Amino acid sequence: MVEKSAETNYNTNLASEYLMMSLLCRAGKDAYLSLGNKKGVDIIVKTDNGAICVVEVKGVNKRNDWLIGNSGKLPIEPNLFYAFICFNGNIEFLTTSADFWIVPSEKLKESTEHKIAGNGKTVYISNKYVRENYDEFKNTFKYLDIYLNNN
Repeated sequence: MVEKSAETNYNTNLASEYLMMSLLCRAGKDAYLSLGNKKGVDIIVKTDNGAICVVEVKGVNKRNDWLIGNSGKLPIEPNLFYAFICFNGNIEFLTTSADFWIVPSEKLKESTEHKIAGNGKTVYISNKYVRENYDEFKNTFKYLDIYLNNN
C-alpha cells in the first residue's frame, strides 16, 4: 500500500488554502473559504462596504511553477488576487513557515513570467520569476489591503 504523504498535490493545495485562510483570519479579514473538489473560487474576502474580491490559492511544496489552470489563458479581473504559496520543500515540517505572495491579477497582466504548456491549455506562473521580481508582494497583505480599503 502506498503511504500517504503531505507532498501529494491534493494535500499541498488543501494545506495552502487552509494556510491562506488562517493568515487572512489572523489579519482580521472577513474571509470565506469555498469548499468542494471542482470549485471556481478558493477564498472570497469581503470589504467593509460589501464589495468582494476573490483569492485564488496556488500552492507548491518545492520551487515548482504554480499551475494556474487549463483554460489556455491567465484569468485577470480587477477583484482577482493570486496567493502563491511555496513550502520550500518542507511541507512535512510543521514548525517551518511557508512563503506566500498575494499578487493582484492585474499586476500579473502587466509583467509576469507565465507559460502555456504545449497542449495550449495548461497555464503556469514561474516560481523563479515571482521570487526574483515580486518581493514587494511577499509575506504581506499590503496590496489586498489597498483594494479592500478602496472598494
